[in-house]
Amino acid sequence: MTFPFSTLPGIVQYAGQAYSNPAALCYKSGGRWCRISSSELLNSVRHAGENLIEMGLQPGDRVGIVAEPSPFWLMADLAALGAGAVTVPLFPNAAPEVLRHQISDSGMKFLFVGSEEVQDMIRPIVDSLGSPLKIVLLSSRQVQIVARRLWAENAGSQGSEPLALEWDRRAALLKPENTATLIYTSGSTGMPKGVELTHGNIVSQVRNASLCFPLDPAKDSALSFLPLAHVFERMVTYYYLASGISVAFAESSRLAGANLREIHPTILTAVPRFFQKVYERILGLVDGTSGIRGRIGKAALRRAQEKPLDASLTWKDKVFEALVYRRIRAQMGGRLRLVISGSAPLDAVLAKFLVNLGVPVYEGYGLSESSPVLAVNYPGHRKLGTVGPAFPGVELRIAPDGEVLARGPNIMKGYYGLPEETAAVLDKDGWLHTGDLGSLDEEGYLSVTGRKKELFKSANGKYVAPLPIEQALATHRLIESAVIIAEGRPFVSALIYPDFDSLLALKQDLDGDSRETGSFLQSEAVQRRFAEIVEHVNRGLNSWEQVRKFHVIDTPPAIESGEMTPTLKLRRHAVEAKYHRKIESFYDS
Repeated sequence: MTFPFSTLPGIVQYAGQAYSNPAALCYKSGGRWCRISSSELLNSVRHAGENLIEMGLQPGDRVGIVAEPSPFWLMADLAALGAGAVTVPLFPNAAPEVLRHQISDSGMKFLFVGSEEVQDMIRPIVDSLGSPLKIVLLSSRQVQIVARRLWAENAGSQGSEPLALEWDRRAALLKPENTATLIYTSGSTGMPKGVELTHGNIVSQVRNASLCFPLDPAKDSALSFLPLAHVFERMVTYYYLASGISVAFAESSRLAGANLREIHPTILTAVPRFFQKVYERILGLVDGTSGIRGRIGKAALRRAQEKPLDASLTWKDKVFEALVYRRIRAQMGGRLRLVISGSAPLDAVLAKFLVNLGVPVYEGYGLSESSPVLAVNYPGHRKLGTVGPAFPGVELRIAPDGEVLARGPNIMKGYYGLPEETAAVLDKDGWLHTGDLGSLDEEGYLSVTGRKKELFKSANGKYVAPLPIEQALATHRLIESAVIIAEGRPFVSALIYPDFDSLLALKQDLDGDSRETGSFLQSEAVQRRFAEIVEHVNRGLNSWEQVRKFHVIDTPPAIESGEMTPTLKLRRHAVEAKYHRKIESFYDS
């Protein structure tokens, strides 16, 4: 599909004129689903943009947004962009010192906050900076009232002047090369850097997404539950708008499963942990079923785990489809035709299991610095275990040292205010040095094997790639995530975060309901369970890669404690620092 816009405000202008979708954006309020039409959306964006201009917003000013994902997040974003501003999305659950850095570093003039609670949290940070920053409460109720009133006033006047002429004038002056947004990377060490992306960077992704995943506004709809502060979900949501399909925003990530069954979408984007939870839920439901239904369910799941994707269907497969697989898909809404996984590696075994169940999972790969997609599997072009071929418009190559390099119209301008850091990752020929290690097969499919800076060298001179080992451990339902220790060490050890939901079930199985979590984890029976998991993973590893000692942590990792980034990735160095004594005890004897 050819889109006529070249900037991000052009998307909402195009959608408002090209489509008559009564449910362009949906959200739940007071127990019911509310709808905003494509025309209402455009009018609301224009009005909000005019208000910002009246409040003194100048082209180039930074406007922050710290709120949960919703139609109103999107309205604030597009209103500011059309007024010529640069938007700066922030995560509400980021640590205070991180928010302070991002507010100060970006020099923002306005900040939309999603609730009075967030406003109360952010106010002391703003006050401590002595900044003239204007805080605007982004209340869904207030914005809804404004949108409804504007629509009522203007719906019947076809010949009336457009709303917010100044907003339209400013939007028309924008160029693809203008900076649209600063997205602060949630790196594993140090303070985040502001990735400077242009309108053209992101629009190139929206246009090329239509080549891989064409959408039909008459048939397709999407559920969105990932943070819009994450560039992946934000770009995808722009594409939904441009395609004219309906987008429902989940009440929360925790309620995404229930919302799936209410909305019955055809498209979903998610992160690997979501699929791991789906997998665990499926196993739990089948394990809890007895009799003939339980036996059929267990046999169906074994078949899904073992069947090669290209194998011919047998009569058993047809029985499993009718009695088991179809019911599982119904728990995910029953209509999904595109399920896209991003943000982190998806285990190939889990992906095969889901595809054999009829869940159409396609894994992609990218970075904030690339707006974000660099490679993706898509219908007719899928190889499990890879992240797919290069995204349209993107060039990929592998450097002599194995690093993945990328070039294209989606590559960032640079890190805001950091020329040396920019030069370290963007070479003179325009290649982005991703920091990831990978390989391209003969058909151009990319496999990402780890981080360039996370290839550990043991005390014995052997190299250990931690990522595949951590992924293998996390495929077991008892394990949420793991951190491998190997750099300069005589052997490999691991810090393991258990899945606390599965741990509750294990407590019941072992009659340990009354025991405190820490003592329960250290009990002989539980340690034996985890040792069996580690031993199973070790069988697939070289001798120098095998985990010799491990510790199961009794508290979940938290963003507030610095163990996790806002995009739910473990900060390796922070975890190692927190559990330094335990790590050293592995090697004392």
